[in-house]
Amino acid sequence: MPINVVSFSNTPLAGAPIRISRAVDRHPEIRARHVDLKRWGIFDHDHVHEEDPEQTLALAEQADVIQLFNAVSADSRDFAPVDFRALERRGARLVRMFESTPMMVASVAGVTVDEVLSDPTPKLVITQYPERFFPTARVVPNLVPEDSPAYLPPDEEPDLDVVFSPSWASSAWWARWDTKGTPETVAMLQRLERRTGARTAFIRSRPLSEVMQLKRRSRMIIDELITGSYHLSGLEGLSLGRAVLAYLDERADRVLRVFSGSEQCPFINTRLEDAGAVLESLLKHPDELAELGRESRAWLEQYWSQAWLVEQHYLAVYRDLLESPDRVTRQPELSLDGGAERLRTFVIPDAIYAARAEVGREGNSRVIQSARAVRSWAQKVKQALRRPAARPSASQPAATPDRSERPPVSNPRETTQVS
Repeated sequence: MPINVVSFSNTPLAGAPIRISRAVDRHPEIRARHVDLKRWGIFDHDHVHEEDPEQTLALAEQADVIQLFNAVSADSRDFAPVDFRALERRGARLVRMFESTPMMVASVAGVTVDEVLSDPTPKLVITQYPERFFPTARVVPNLVPEDSPAYLPPDEEPDLDVVFSPSWASSAWWARWDTKGTPETVAMLQRLERRTGARTAFIRSRPLSEVMQLKRRSRMIIDELITGSYHLSGLEGLSLGRAVLAYLDERADRVLRVFSGSEQCPFINTRLEDAGAVLESLLKHPDELAELGRESRAWLEQYWSQAWLVEQHYLAVYRDLLESPDRVTRQPELSLDGGAERLRTFVIPDAIYAARAEVGREGNSRVIQSARAVRSWAQKVKQALRRPAARPSASQPAATPDRSERPPVSNPRETTQVS
């Protein structure tokens, strides 16, 4: 009999829960459903609780494993009439899965960080930056459906040079982890445009289908250049066969290598401060840049295939939950124990960020007025999205350029700008 897994999320979480649910459902030994609290209007859905609470209850009562994302705990009543504690007493196995820091989870759930960390429910945490904050949780991957049409490398030649699609609008220096550095990265791209004539695009708060459509048109993708971690946006870019810029600190880079089994980091490891020069240099080498993109896709297919990751990690987790839940704990090779590891994971990266932030905050008043930096692209939105990608003929090669959960917003709400 297949293992029946039902997951629950009360925030969008960049579309991670539905993508994980759909991926594990493709495994012959698993049947998976996902329940979102409400219809977010950005990512796909399976079942939406607010639209049919009785169906939510029916799904939950059939579950062997109940997977609770982020702020949803065994005591949550967001999905009433579902009572997770009662289902646990009747034999369902509960597991919490974290896609954010415990500080963010606690603020959304209205509890303390200690309550999040001390919850006895077995825990999972993604391989990205949150894993360092949950030392007892088993580390599992976020997934992208690399064989789905929207995630396949396009045949068309790119008509954009760089796309940036952050999920948050806050400043790079507003908070240590809860940022994508949106206004600063937008300002950097605008400077790149003025220097080189590069065509860049920025999109946020739009349906994932539109985001993927825009990314398919670009030579390069910017994930996030501030905190020291990659994100789902970066994995999307790798799947599309694009060169992806992201800043990974030592811990994020090591976990990625250990987890994937690859000796090579698939991202162009770049900080915001260096990104303008890196992008300008890459644009001068279009053939090699295209080769980098092909290597991105090859890396994902070999080391981050969703079918392989489901088999190796999620199926193993669900089996362990059913047989002996106390097996769901941190992998020894990813242990956070020891003073040296704590220095490498927390003290040194935090000191580097603090030094960067001190310079960045001083510079912000000179190099960026957040609202104006983003708003200046707003007039080009709809026509750019509607415009089809250029398709040069074989005899006419493409021209080479010369050139939730949201913290307070420091820039305006315009959602898509193309220059």
